[in-house]
Amino acid sequence: MSQTILQEDRPTHDVHGMSATLGRLHQLESELQSLRAEEVAAPVLAAPVRSAEWRVVAVVAVVLGLAECVFVVGRHRLSKDVEHLQSFGQLAANFGNSAVSGPKVLFLGNSLTRYGVDEAVFANTFQAHAGVEPTALKIVPDNTAVADWFYVYRNQFAMAQRAPQILVIGFEGGHLRDAASRHPDRLAQYYCSWNDWSELCARDLPDFESRAAFVLEKCSAMVGNRDRVTRRALDALIPGYREGMDRINASLKSHGTTSPTPEYQRLRKLIALAREQHVQVVLAAMPVPEHYEFDAELLAVVQEAGISLLDLRQVDGITTAMFFDGLHMDAAGAKLYSAAIAKRLANVIR
Repeated sequence: MSQTILQEDRPTHDVHGMSATLGRLHQLESELQSLRAEEVAAPVLAAPVRSAEWRVVAVVAVVLGLAECVFVVGRHRLSKDVEHLQSFGQLAANFGNSAVSGPKVLFLGNSLTRYGVDEAVFANTFQAHAGVEPTALKIVPDNTAVADWFYVYRNQFAMAQRAPQILVIGFEGGHLRDAASRHPDRLAQYYCSWNDWSELCARDLPDFESRAAFVLEKCSAMVGNRDRVTRRALDALIPGYREGMDRINASLKSHGTTSPTPEYQRLRKLIALAREQHVQVVLAAMPVPEHYEFDAELLAVVQEAGISLLDLRQVDGITTAMFFDGLHMDAAGAKLYSAAIAKRLANVIR
């Protein structure tokens, strides 16, 4: 009898086990369906979020595009120097096409030359002493040195076949010493072309960060002129800011290498570039209130290259009172300097 009961109990246990298994299967199926429903609903919920994100991106892109257009069209209003930088091409073209029979004289320098050379006085004095009327042009970007002048001359004059007969490089202190450009943004926007890339990487853009910044500054007028915007803002906030900074920057005697023996490889390259087109190179040491000496290495470059060095550190009649901001000559000083350099050039031209 007990055997019969045990045999009858087995189907009952099997039925209960199957019921439990089926119940678990139903539970898993329900969970799976819930997961599928969530997956279907997720894109529907994310779609509005993505749409909003793209609208934000579009608005930012439009704002940046408009800002870029403003800079491209109106950047000349940022400063007189920017207006001068933008005019390089036209100035060089007019200079190259000049029909004047006399020599074409290019003054290359910075604000010292901009304030110090009176082109009319120079032309009249030169003609009086040399017997021919010259064509004179000043290319004088602010706060620059030989690293910047090299690229400006190469791209605007040498490569464009607008070479002058005489190239006058005005300098003081360490302007001619080897050093990377202090303004890679201006190199990108105004001085260089993509053909200068190897030279830039060798001397002015030493690492990936500076090279990436150069590419961005080359492609964007807004990025390439951001320092000008900063200066305009500081001009408004700090009286006399720009004049003070120009004076400090231009008077840094350490502008260039800090090595005990300064090097002049960039100057050598500039001289060689000019010589390829039979340009007579003249270095003009300009007057400033504080006396400076010539490096022995600079004198060696002058000797080996066979170029002229005009020592105009002291010009008769120019007094310290004629440096209106402690560095740049006023109109009276510029007339005296321009007459002096014209007389000296008339004696050294070939």
